[in-house]
Amino acid sequence: MTAQAPSAGWAPLRPGLMSRLRGAALRDTNVVVASVVVTNLLRAVSSMILTRLLAPEVFGISGVIASLQLTIALLSDFGFQGFIVRQKDGDRKRFLDTVWTVAVLRSLLLTAIMALLAVPMAHVLGRPELAPLIAAASLLFLVDGLASTSMITALRSGRILRLSGVELFALMMQIAASALLAWAWPTYWAILGGMFIGTGLKSLLSFVVFPDARRAFGLERETLKALWAFSRYVTGSSIIYLMVTQCDKLVLAKFMPLDQFGFYVLAGNLASAPLAFAGNYTSRVLLPAYAALWREGASDLKAQFYARRRLPSILYAAATGGIIGSAPLIIGLFYHSIYAETAFYMQILCISSLLAMPSNAANESLIATGRVSAYFEANLAKLAWLIVMGTAGYLLWGQIGLVVTVGTIEGAALGLKWWRMWQVNLLDLWQEGLFLGAGLVGALLGVGANLVLGPFLT
Repeated sequence: MTAQAPSAGWAPLRPGLMSRLRGAALRDTNVVVASVVVTNLLRAVSSMILTRLLAPEVFGISGVIASLQLTIALLSDFGFQGFIVRQKDGDRKRFLDTVWTVAVLRSLLLTAIMALLAVPMAHVLGRPELAPLIAAASLLFLVDGLASTSMITALRSGRILRLSGVELFALMMQIAASALLAWAWPTYWAILGGMFIGTGLKSLLSFVVFPDARRAFGLERETLKALWAFSRYVTGSSIIYLMVTQCDKLVLAKFMPLDQFGFYVLAGNLASAPLAFAGNYTSRVLLPAYAALWREGASDLKAQFYARRRLPSILYAAATGGIIGSAPLIIGLFYHSIYAETAFYMQILCISSLLAMPSNAANESLIATGRVSAYFEANLAKLAWLIVMGTAGYLLWGQIGLVVTVGTIEGAALGLKWWRMWQVNLLDLWQEGLFLGAGLVGALLGVGANLVLGPFLT
C-alpha cells in the first residue's frame, strides 16, 4: 500500500504561512508588545515576592531614593536617544564616540553630585539614616553611563528584538538577585544590590551583543554643536519635568507616614506598568518611523502618522482603562490585604497613564518634524497645572488633592501638544476621540469585572 501524497496546495502553502507568521512575530510593534507584556509580568512577580519579604517602609525608602536619582539625572538630560535616531549621520563612528564620551563624563558628574548631596538631602527629608543608601545608589549612574551607544543605534537599525532580549535578560537577573538578597537580608540593600546586577549586566551586554559596539573617547566639535542645538530644549524640558514629577513624592515623603508613602509608591509603580509600552512603542517604533517619513519628504504626514499608531493606541487605551476600573480587584487578587489602600491611589495615577500614549505619540511626531520646543512648552503647561491645581487641591483636600492633580497632569500637556499639531496640520481630533472612547469602554468593563469578581476575594 503506497502512502498518499500530500494535497497539491499544502506544500507551497505551509512555507508561505510560516513565513507570514514569522514576519508578524518579528514586526517592531509586536516585539514591543511582547517585551512589555513579559516585562510587566516579571515586575508583577517581583512585586508580589518582594512585598512578602520586605516591609512597606522599604518601598517608601525605595521611592525616596528613586526620586532623588531621577531629579539629579534630569538636571542634565541631553536627549541622546532622540538625537542619535534623528541625525542623518547618526551611525558614524566619530559621531557616536563623541556622544558616548559626553555620556560617560555626564555619569561621572552625576555620581559625584549625588554622593556629595547624600548627607544634606537625608537631613532635608528628615531621615538621616538614608545617607549611606543615597551615597551607594549614586554609583548606578556610573554603571549605566558606561554602556555603549549600541543600545540606541539598535533602534535606528531596526534591532528591536535583540535590544528587547538584552533588557529582559538583565531584568530577570535583577529580579532574581533582589529576591535572593531580600530573603537573606530583608532591607533596602537587597533592592539596591539587584539594581546593580541588572544595570551592570545590561551595560556589559551592550558591548557584547551588538555589532560595532566598541567606543573610544573623543570629542568632535561639529557633533558637540549639533548636540547642544538639539539638547538645549530637552535639558530645559527635563528640568521642568523633574519639578513636575518629583514634587509630589518629595512633598508626600515629608508629610506622609512612611507606610502610607509606601502604598503610594507601590501604586505609582503599578500605574506606570502601561507606560512601559507607551514609552517603548512611541520611542522605538513611532519616532524612527516618523523621522524616516519626514526625512524622505512623505506626503500626507497626518494620515500616515495616525495609520501607524491607530490599532496599538486603541488597544492600549482599552487595557489601561480596564486597569483603572478593576484596580481594587487587581490589588485584592495579587497582594496582601494590608495593601488594599493602594487601589485608590492606583486608579487616580492611571489617568495620566491612559493619556500618555496620545501625548507621547504627539511628542514624537513634533520632534521628528523638527519642533523640539513643543516638548518644552508641554512641560511648562504641566508645571502651571501642578502649581495652580496642586496648591488648590492640597489646601482644599490635603494629600489626596495633590494626588488627584498628579493623576490628571498629563491632560495639560496633551492639550498643548494637540494645539501644536493642529498648527502644522498633523491633528485629527476624530482619531484622538476614538482613542479616548476606547479608554472609557475599558474602564467600564473593569468596573463591571470588579463588581462581579470582587466579592469572591473577601
